[in-house]
Amino acid sequence: MTRTVLFRCPAPTDRLCPCGKAARSLKEAGVEFENKRVAVRKSKRPEIVELTGQPRVPVLVHGDEVIHDSKRIVEYVEEEFGNR
Repeated sequence: MTRTVLFRCPAPTDRLCPCGKAARSLKEAGVEFENKRVAVRKSKRPEIVELTGQPRVPVLVHGDEVIHDSKRIVEYVEEEFGNR
């Protein structure tokens, strides 16, 4: 099974930010994934910079695929997983 990880901000719900939008799309598609909360300060996100070259979240890692930007993540989830 391919490991799926969503790097996201520390917001406490899935309703406050683009990270929540990405998480909701994964949940709605029935995808099992790991939530990894990152630091609030962009300067404290070296793992995100290493993955994408920029410090912003959300970032989805699905196997060898690395997708950043909530809109792209939602599109990827729809194409890859559809409605299960």
